[in-house]
Amino acid sequence: MDQNQPSARVQAAHIRQINDGSQPAETGQRCTQIVFEAWMKNIVLTRTSCVESKFGWTYVGHEETRDGIATTFVDQAGVRHVIRSKYLVACDGGGSRVRKEAGIKMIGGPMPLRLHLVHFKSQELARELNGRRFWHAFPIHGGFLIDQDGRDTFTAHLAVDQLPPGPIDPYELVYRVLGGFGQKHEIKIDEVLVHSEWNPNFGVAERYHSESLKVFLAGDAAHRSPPHGGYGMNSGVADAFDLGWRLSALLKGYGGGLLLQSYDLERRPMMIKALKRSHRHAMEHVKFHAMLPADRTVLEQEIPETETLCRRIRDFLTASGPDTIDRGVELDLRYHSPVIYQDGSPERKWSPRRYVPSTRPGSRVPHVLLRDGTTSTYDLLGREWTLVHFVDGDDDSSASEVFSVTAYQISFPLKRVILRNEPHARRIWEKPLVLVRPDTHVAWRGTEEDLARQDVMDILSVVSGNVSFSGYEPMSEVYVEDFKKLVAPFWSGDENADSQASIAGEDF
Repeated sequence: MDQNQPSARVQAAHIRQINDGSQPAETGQRCTQIVFEAWMKNIVLTRTSCVESKFGWTYVGHEETRDGIATTFVDQAGVRHVIRSKYLVACDGGGSRVRKEAGIKMIGGPMPLRLHLVHFKSQELARELNGRRFWHAFPIHGGFLIDQDGRDTFTAHLAVDQLPPGPIDPYELVYRVLGGFGQKHEIKIDEVLVHSEWNPNFGVAERYHSESLKVFLAGDAAHRSPPHGGYGMNSGVADAFDLGWRLSALLKGYGGGLLLQSYDLERRPMMIKALKRSHRHAMEHVKFHAMLPADRTVLEQEIPETETLCRRIRDFLTASGPDTIDRGVELDLRYHSPVIYQDGSPERKWSPRRYVPSTRPGSRVPHVLLRDGTTSTYDLLGREWTLVHFVDGDDDSSASEVFSVTAYQISFPLKRVILRNEPHARRIWEKPLVLVRPDTHVAWRGTEEDLARQDVMDILSVVSGNVSFSGYEPMSEVYVEDFKKLVAPFWSGDENADSQASIAGEDF
């Protein structure tokens, strides 16, 4: 167990004790993509009857038709297959062929650094650690090591320009990363699972859908991010969740076209925030290595200069903070689009590190434990839409019934939740009536008095994407321009171009 990372049990106790809405409903889970994908694949293939999998098929191309999409694949036997559908979602990774076929370009590209990784198993290294666990270790002589599972699986990375010319020996690379000051530390490697070269990438698609709103991007096909901060996989899951309920709404007949347009408007700005934060984390490592002397052995000498330098390094690392605890990036996702029914409330200043719970429309609803100490507000949310109504004492709850009646009349899938005498949760949720989308974000909120003034049909028409919110004003594109400036030093404008530059001696 990582001595700097509390166990799941300790985290859960901390969340229960605080219970102020600033924490997630579940504890943080350290899970590599290799493990997560195998687990998710098993669930998709064994627990769902509406999913048909074709692993081993290769995407050839797609053509937009009047009724949807015709996508061509080739199976392992070389037989071509054409699948016809209303929509096509590209989840085919950073080099997405679907994205390129759709004519959607990337903003950004590979950073001027190439690394070689070795993914391996070693019981001996696990024994040498003697219970001292970590997530990422950055030796001051270069490279870094990732503890993948807290047991015996690790990944070593080293900049290619720090390796000798010629074929790369994965075992020697591991020994060098584990050694210090140019030395090697040899261990028994039980198995090299894979080794390859890779480039850290910073990029986001110029848009998340085709002009016809028939082809959509999700995950790495829509954005490419280095591992700093851990935003890549988490953002991909959020893309799938967010796009999935929109497509479901249209296929069920109650959703309108604005739901599809707003996917890009809501998700892309959040990803750009995450990418900028990831870039900041990467640059902190560059700054750290710039502080180190060319002769690293100086750091082991008992001289005044070493003491001064070590103090500077310690102060820098303390001020820089960790890469993986950014509650603002993770939880404070604020969506802004014509399908959000705004209430005119002021927006708090956003911080990448801190999350202040809010139900301001567009925000993610807070997790709060109810009076019984075990039930979360998230436990009560329906599979699709939920109207949460906080009621004091024996007060009348019929104000929210009009939502249920109207929703039923237009086949809008709505679960109505009445919460009586929950003052703590009511205070954190800010309003007595909160309409929650399938992705747990607030679509509308208000009071009983607001309902007396507003037309429920108008509210449902807006949040279902059939009518644009009358007060909607598009966000400024300044955040996109800022991102372009950020990636300008290594972005050629050609997403097929591979960066040949190198930052000598630096690692990310």
